[in-house]
Amino acid sequence: MIISILGTSGAKIDLTSCLPKERAKPAIYDLSLFGKKAESFLNATQFLLQNFDDRFVFIGTECAITFQKALLEDDLKDKDVIFEKVSENDLDEIFEKIYSLLESEDNVMLDVTHGFRHQPIMAIFASTLSQFLTRKSLKIIFAKEEKRFEKYQYVYLDDYIEITQISLLLSGFIRTLNFIPIKQMKLLNNKVFENFSKSLLSNDLKGVEKNYQLLDKELKCLLKKEELRHLHKLIYKISEELSPFKEFDKNSATYEKYLSLGKITVNKNYIVVALAYIFESFREYCTYKFQPLLKDVKIKQGYQTNTAVMDTISNFKRNGKVNPIQKRYPNLYQDNKMVFKRVSTIYKEIRELRNDLAHINLTKNFDDIKLMLNQIIFKIETIYKEDYLSKLQLP
Repeated sequence: MIISILGTSGAKIDLTSCLPKERAKPAIYDLSLFGKKAESFLNATQFLLQNFDDRFVFIGTECAITFQKALLEDDLKDKDVIFEKVSENDLDEIFEKIYSLLESEDNVMLDVTHGFRHQPIMAIFASTLSQFLTRKSLKIIFAKEEKRFEKYQYVYLDDYIEITQISLLLSGFIRTLNFIPIKQMKLLNNKVFENFSKSLLSNDLKGVEKNYQLLDKELKCLLKKEELRHLHKLIYKISEELSPFKEFDKNSATYEKYLSLGKITVNKNYIVVALAYIFESFREYCTYKFQPLLKDVKIKQGYQTNTAVMDTISNFKRNGKVNPIQKRYPNLYQDNKMVFKRVSTIYKEIRELRNDLAHINLTKNFDDIKLMLNQIIFKIETIYKEDYLSKLQLP
């Protein structure tokens, strides 16, 4: 489908009848964009009718439609043409018509060369929204004036639509570290952004580390693209937002990485995600500090080890049974009761908040939860800075 905004170029107009009077001198149109030689036409509408065998939808005021029907009567013969009338000053009407047409068709070429003042602009706004939501095939063309009334050159504008969309997506990414799943773009590898967001919000540490490297590489590539030169500030801002990930050294302890991710996600208001990172960070720290004791304990590494360590610190017996650590070191809790008490108090606080949110929170509002989480983070950071569990009295 070809959609075009109608104007009143191509002849002098009788303002009383809206009919053409004296025809204008044809202008030269550079058609290299379409792989064609330059030709002369009365206006862009005539070029479309003479060069494309497609379904046409011409949108314009009643006066513009009357004018072009009379001016291009011969060119309109045997063409599949629909005329859509709009009021000259109704912004919503032109927006809705263009948007509706774009939603109903998979392949569209939109010509915004003609029209009255706001009409082409509203058509472009509608195109931006349509592409943002559906990413259907769309080409936007415009006859750029090279010499007034004498020479025009056709150019594509759809890259500018994509640049506008990219600016919106990057702005949203800065605020949320989330990226709307969309179809592939020409100027940006959207999958790199999407994969990073997915790994961050699914508590996938290995995925975060891998996808951050790919994302950092993509941001550097974006800075080299001339088409995106106006978006450099946004791109630099994203690099700033991601700066904590640069500190993810290969030698950094897992618990440090988890806590860093917890702080990042709580800052972006992903409270439940943040709580999971913080919970695992604290467990990982405690297990890390228990390593000297675990050498002589037969227990599967991972979740079971972390749980056994935290049960030992809390002096908790599951189903009345002691875990392998408690069995191997029966006096460990009594020897370290004061140290363990502080750790287990924080751990209990994390678990209770995690349990509340996991089972639908009905009592706490968002601001209170976020405050509690930041207080927990402060307590955990203090434990880490003090290297608190290094004070353990080992058997």
